[in-house]
Amino acid sequence: GSPYSGFGKRTNDRTYGDLHQWNVWHGSQEPWHNWDKLSGRFVSEFGMQGYPDIRTVDYWVGQDKAERYPQSRTMNNHNKADGFERRLELYLMENFKHAFDIESYVYYTQVMQAETLSSAYRLWRRNWRGKGKEYTAGALVWQINDCWPVTSWAIVDYFLRPKPAYFSIKRELRPFTVGMTRKEVITYSPNHPNTRAHLTADYSLEIWGTNSTLEEKTVTLDVKTFDLNAPDASQVLVYEMPHKEVKLAANASTELFKGSLVEFGQPLRTKQSEVPRTLIVSARLLDSDGTVLARYANWPEPFKFVHFPAPSELGFKIAVDGDSVTLSTDRPMKGIVLDVADGGEEAKWTDQAIDLVPGDPQTVTAKGLNGREVKARYLGDGSA
Repeated sequence: GSPYSGFGKRTNDRTYGDLHQWNVWHGSQEPWHNWDKLSGRFVSEFGMQGYPDIRTVDYWVGQDKAERYPQSRTMNNHNKADGFERRLELYLMENFKHAFDIESYVYYTQVMQAETLSSAYRLWRRNWRGKGKEYTAGALVWQINDCWPVTSWAIVDYFLRPKPAYFSIKRELRPFTVGMTRKEVITYSPNHPNTRAHLTADYSLEIWGTNSTLEEKTVTLDVKTFDLNAPDASQVLVYEMPHKEVKLAANASTELFKGSLVEFGQPLRTKQSEVPRTLIVSARLLDSDGTVLARYANWPEPFKFVHFPAPSELGFKIAVDGDSVTLSTDRPMKGIVLDVADGGEEAKWTDQAIDLVPGDPQTVTAKGLNGREVKARYLGDGSA
């Protein structure tokens, strides 16, 4: 049976066999940022709920538009998880400034699910560190799809419409990935041992890459820092690390950087009440011809504390050419989810829950788009 640790060990032993890690969502309801502390030799179950596509929601609502809100009886009937209202709102309230209209509730729970599950894969892939250090050998997300139209832990809904989490996991399972953590470090003054009023607050930044191929890979590490709230778009880029050639070990993760965020433009704070600068750190792995092999943008969290620029200040552009959609921006953007603007026949997207930074446009294919107008949801889009 599963989980099974063997050797007479408990089934939640982190060093033998497999375990089910439900202390995010169930159990102690840990923040998803703690996945690195909730790892195991093989994680055979973990998950987070998210609403399905709004078309799937409208299917089960039917003609009764009075039931088209998150707390309705019909919505309740289409979620069979015990205590789902408390759990969804716990994670939403801890992390997002969100709205309650059904379109927004679908969006925010989907982005929450995408962030939760991609974070798990990102942090656990780091734990595959090479021979003798294979601390996490794999993970199986619960769950892939649904047997009826419902809100659940699935990453593909009953009608086989992928949720944004499907794409965020897909990115984290590519042959080459890059990851980052940013953790606050509080140091109390040794000159004042009887009080905690005297301190310095810093952030430790760590960057790593992964390579699931059986050959060592030489890549270029490209790191930039952006100030989300810079007074002018020309001042958004605040730091650019000199390009660094690095070797990614075969079938392993490789540590690439460890240091203070001060190096990237974040001032030290002497009070915890001081508001840190809203810096987004972008890391990319570039191939020898300049092709982007992997990218990841690390944002300050929780997102509910972030003061997002007005949509008119972003310089966000959506360029449509047949079934091809190219996104670009003058300021960092988080959690972009795309759809056809006319609400008509849906397109099949190759990516969603996209993070975008200046100078790094991304192109997505949407089969069946046929040149139609595209709309976008993102954190700070004015809905909340």
